[in-house]
Amino acid sequence: FSRDGKLVLKVASHCEGGGCLNSGRVMSKDSFKYGLFTFSAKVPKCNYIWPAIWLLPNNTHGEGTYGRWPCSGEIDVLETVHDGACGAFNLVAGYGSAGGCGAEMMCNKCVPGYCTSTTMGQSHNNADLYYIEDADCNAEHPTWEEHRFVLNWQPDELTTWVDPYLTWDEEGHLVGVTPKASPPTAGFPTWRTYKRETTPTWKAVGDFMQTCFEEKPAPDAPFDDRFKIVLNIAVGGYGGAPCRWGSNECQTTCGKAVGSEMIMADISVWELADKGKA
Repeated sequence: FSRDGKLVLKVASHCEGGGCLNSGRVMSKDSFKYGLFTFSAKVPKCNYIWPAIWLLPNNTHGEGTYGRWPCSGEIDVLETVHDGACGAFNLVAGYGSAGGCGAEMMCNKCVPGYCTSTTMGQSHNNADLYYIEDADCNAEHPTWEEHRFVLNWQPDELTTWVDPYLTWDEEGHLVGVTPKASPPTAGFPTWRTYKRETTPTWKAVGDFMQTCFEEKPAPDAPFDDRFKIVLNIAVGGYGGAPCRWGSNECQTTCGKAVGSEMIMADISVWELADKGKA
């Protein structure tokens, strides 16, 4: 819903029976390919809240040019869970297989078997995390202050910052991005970047992309297609987190999440111009 000209996503209530929570998710009607994206938002924290700002191709199931999720990709500008001071910036891709990542690659568009190839995980030494703000879980509805999250999506390279200083020339072209300094005790920078040539999980889907499609994708596939913006506020987290569907933890451990809000003050997109068009 909207309030004071801002989009609000809210954990509204417990489900009937208490085994889940009612929250919000929206997806843009328009899709985009390459460009600069800015999101000004107050993001809720603590009580195992799990908000996200991300992009998916085509529809809520991520069914795009290269098949069903994860073959057609996912761009996570921000994910944050519970009381962490950092956000996670990740690229998710995949390829068809006979069953999981140890099986033979198949040109099946990820149906039914697939391997997920993602930058998220311990094997990447937390290289997906960027510092945002320490969380104060003593408040009634804990939240970060409003921050501006910036995604620069270009062929072969994607970067996310929080609260950077953007420099524009007289014609309105972006000419510089200066990252915000992180506190000495933060342990993480305020930005992260992925380049295809130095990101093994991105390169891992290259054979699938170049082998399985008659019209050869660009080298940066699946991130050479149009994506839509997705905003959501969930509760729980990654493997082993409380508040699983049907659990009474939705009323106990995570019960105070009810009333939490993600408030989106502004979304702006400067899409890369298609030089092939007149």
